[in-house]
Amino acid sequence: MPIDANNARSLARWVLAIGVVLRVALALVNSEANDVHMNVIKVMADEHRIPAPHEDREAFQPKLYHGTVAAILRILPRHSAWFPILIAQLLSCTAGLLTLWLAYRFFLSELEVSEKVRLISFSMLALNPVLIGINAQATNDSFVILFGSLTFYFGWHFFRNSRTSDFCWMLISAVLAGLSKGNGVVFFIAILAVFAISIFRSQHSFPRSAAVPYGLIFLVGYLALVPALGPYWQFYRVYGSPFVTNADPGASPSLPEKKSKGTSIADALFTFRFLDLLKNPYRANRSHGDSSERYALFNRGPFPVHQSSAWSQLYGRAHFVHFDAWPPSWAVPTGEGAFSSWARPFVFNVGRLIFLSALFPTLLMLIGSLRSLVSAGQSLVIGGESPEYRLNDWLVNFTTVGYVLFLIALLLKHPEDVGWFKSIYIFPGFLAFLVLFARECDRFYVSQNKFLRLSADTNVGFLLFLYVIDVTMLAGQLGIGVASHLYDIRV
Repeated sequence: MPIDANNARSLARWVLAIGVVLRVALALVNSEANDVHMNVIKVMADEHRIPAPHEDREAFQPKLYHGTVAAILRILPRHSAWFPILIAQLLSCTAGLLTLWLAYRFFLSELEVSEKVRLISFSMLALNPVLIGINAQATNDSFVILFGSLTFYFGWHFFRNSRTSDFCWMLISAVLAGLSKGNGVVFFIAILAVFAISIFRSQHSFPRSAAVPYGLIFLVGYLALVPALGPYWQFYRVYGSPFVTNADPGASPSLPEKKSKGTSIADALFTFRFLDLLKNPYRANRSHGDSSERYALFNRGPFPVHQSSAWSQLYGRAHFVHFDAWPPSWAVPTGEGAFSSWARPFVFNVGRLIFLSALFPTLLMLIGSLRSLVSAGQSLVIGGESPEYRLNDWLVNFTTVGYVLFLIALLLKHPEDVGWFKSIYIFPGFLAFLVLFARECDRFYVSQNKFLRLSADTNVGFLLFLYVIDVTMLAGQLGIGVASHLYDIRV
């Protein structure tokens, strides 16, 4: 069926509704997060103070999310110990829903591709199981993803029309992203780089006379607010670096154990172990206390081979919510019960099919990224005004490259642990990555024959269906846990 503007929007509304339902349902039945941020929130809510960076494992984080949750908890009566966690998760869910609505507006109304590709691109974000899982957790990730997406959205508009209102919202969003989490600072660098390009190559729609004052205001405004209101200036004075994590000595009461030994940077950055991902579609988390028996059925050694490959970890963590097997309640069910006996192989098979189906859109995104970088290089070499390569194209490039370099920098800082290659660190730039995918996908549909287009439709549709199955299974297993807990209380 050909997709025109009317039925594309109709299908997109269905996708939007499904994305909303999955996020809310998961937030209502979940009780754990990848990292425990609730300790920091409880200190701020109950003791009316900001904990020192060394006081808790997550106390090094910027406190915009924690402070917002704490302010809400001070107002609302607490009915149970689980109530603060629920409020924190619902706040993250709200941020996820706002991100979803922003993506709906951006892809369905503003991206210059076909209606079908607009629908596909939006669906890839709306139904991504890992993003949905993040939006259900009591962490600051949903905040930085929301404000990072807003920064990109308003930056996209500002560098096309140079409206002052878009600039103000871009600056505000960038500041809030930096105050939400450290990876939000990538947008600060990306936008400064775009201003540098605009000064170097003045365009008719954005002349050098406008780029210089706007760039200075952005630089001064950001540096006047984020280092002081966030932890960055304090970190620089205490630790000698504005960017500190809980793996740095002195920044946390306890350092994480090394999850794998003997991993080389070359092995981490120059391998992609796809076949082992299909064989073992999970991460082994024995450093978190899991027993070796938990994984005895799925791998011969203590860790899957792919666990030493950074790009394999990123691929698995970007597409399959059960891949991390963490937090504990999110891991694939194990045991001797009837539910575990069929759910475990079913979920892992869903993961394998996701990895196979996700190859096609991932390949399109990589080709689109390479094409965009080549065009950027040609634009610099040729010089002059190039209407085919605009400043918002530079924003896409600097954002995507910036987040990839951010991951590599983390790995170089902690070379013993490939686990730093997490999709949550690059999801604030999700819109930019999907722009590259959408443009290349549009070229594919224009240039290929009917059989290949139909094959692509089938592949993408199947991938989105598997995304929904993945999240639904997670919500189901967490819902069973909640029901069992309530039954035990009543008995």
